[in-house]
Amino acid sequence: MVAIERRIGGLLRYRKIWFTDYQQAGEISRSLGRTDVVRFFAAPGDLSALPNIVKHRQLQTAWIDLSAGPESVLSGMKKKSCRYEIRRAEKMLARVDIDMNSPKALGDFLALYNEFAGVKRLPGLPASWLREYSANGEVFVLYLEKVPLCGHLVLRDTERRVVRLIYSASRRLQTTGDASACGALNRYLHWYEMQRYHAQGFATFDFGGIRDSNDPISRFKLSFGGAVVAEHYYLFSGSQWIARLGNLAYERILRRSVLKAKNNCNDRVCQ
Repeated sequence: MVAIERRIGGLLRYRKIWFTDYQQAGEISRSLGRTDVVRFFAAPGDLSALPNIVKHRQLQTAWIDLSAGPESVLSGMKKKSCRYEIRRAEKMLARVDIDMNSPKALGDFLALYNEFAGVKRLPGLPASWLREYSANGEVFVLYLEKVPLCGHLVLRDTERRVVRLIYSASRRLQTTGDASACGALNRYLHWYEMQRYHAQGFATFDFGGIRDSNDPISRFKLSFGGAVVAEHYYLFSGSQWIARLGNLAYERILRRSVLKAKNNCNDRVCQ
């Protein structure tokens, strides 16, 4: 289980939890106070018998079976859209560096993601959130000729032997040259991570959610092969109105981060 806790407004105890099992979820749900709000991601299928449920959604994600070994993972990828791009990336490796978890990597990832979010009109990533997530996972940044080109933030659950992609960003929207290089090197970075986590004994690489087959990001994730798996999201709270208040506060934070990402976005990029 991976858990992150925040205090909102000095009153609300807000937790985000990934990969809980039924027993853990039950203990948490029964212990909630009136000012507690918990979001479960990638939760066990049916928690409907537990108290204090506010919301439930069934979602889908893509799982790569790392336990099968790198050769099996590679052979399961789509030949044209994935394996070919990885081979193309391997021809660029003399100009590539990959940094992980260093202060430089964290700073470069934060700038890379927020610039990307500004272009896409997505919520930005506050530095405090990056510190929370990276304390429970790892940040990878790939540099092409010393320039940060793409990066990933993943969570690690050593008990479940699963890693989950949380945030991903690249320079693919900046220039035609960046887009061409990112197409191959971003795939290679995922492949690099899969090999690394297999060597560490992890069994599953979770792409962190997919939508329908027409969604470009979902097609990208599914090109790596693997299995489409049902997962569940739950919102629990000791008080219904506190949960609604907490959700409003969370959405306000997201709106602020969108505005901040827009304001910090380079004019040349955002045109």
